[in-house]
Amino acid sequence: MRRIAGELRALVELWLLPLAVAVLPYRAGIAFARVLARTLPLYREAAEAGAARWREVVAGGDEDAFRTDFRFAQLVDHADLFWSLTRSRAFLRRRLAAPRFDLPPGRPLVVLSFHYGQGLWLMDALAAQGHPTHYVSIRLDRAEAPSTLAYAYARLRIATVGRLAGAPPIFTGGARRAIGDALAAGTGVYGLVDVPVPGGTAAEANVSLLGHPVLLPAGLLESAAGQGASALVLTSRVTSTGARVVEARSFDRVEDVDIAVLASALGDRLAAAPASWHFWHLWRSFAARLKGTAPRSGGPAAEVA
Repeated sequence: MRRIAGELRALVELWLLPLAVAVLPYRAGIAFARVLARTLPLYREAAEAGAARWREVVAGGDEDAFRTDFRFAQLVDHADLFWSLTRSRAFLRRRLAAPRFDLPPGRPLVVLSFHYGQGLWLMDALAAQGHPTHYVSIRLDRAEAPSTLAYAYARLRIATVGRLAGAPPIFTGGARRAIGDALAAGTGVYGLVDVPVPGGTAAEANVSLLGHPVLLPAGLLESAAGQGASALVLTSRVTSTGARVVEARSFDRVEDVDIAVLASALGDRLAAAPASWHFWHLWRSFAARLKGTAPRSGGPAAEVA
């Protein structure tokens, strides 16, 4: 029964409702997504855990509003896949309205982003401006997927990422060499850097996020160093009206970006639209101990602020 329930949940949350949003005219689809987010307990586990972690980190705030906004952000993110499959590139570009990215010509590019907002259409926007990018993704594993339909959705989405980006994805497991090879060949690399580090809560923090010590991975920055690449810190999120907010900061050299710069950029975004972050429910996987202190006897979970 649990397996069947998981398949039904994936069918509704990843396929049927996002598709229903996407087949409507754009503004009607956005309005329908708002109604669904207010009335249905979509993405229940992530929404409930995310609201609880958000309240731990940020004092005050309306948890009900957070859950509604979180469900809306998730639903539109999933609908973006079906808009990408059923609408033209011109439609995506018109709705996203991305600015011209201020980047030095003729150099490889490292795009640094987060599990925040709705980033799928950014792949096309970069390609349209002459910056095809290899998206760095975890290697899909059917055994680790929560359901067959969730796995099928992930397969379809990563295939669409490659089509929009104009370059095939780079999968983890040998990714550092592939990143170096791509940059050496003059092509771009696109990575999400807010990923929990295995065993991170028992390690020392390397940065502060919203005033709390956390551990963020530096592997992409390390892989890109010395390749002559520029960098772009880039995100997009949808508002309740369907408008897209694209935030971009460019750097002439990827070596000018460090973990502190990325944590500051993520912190600014979490302050502006906290429910747009997909990973609030994983906060305890990011939280780490302060440098020079020993873990408390309560174990990793006790390290959460």
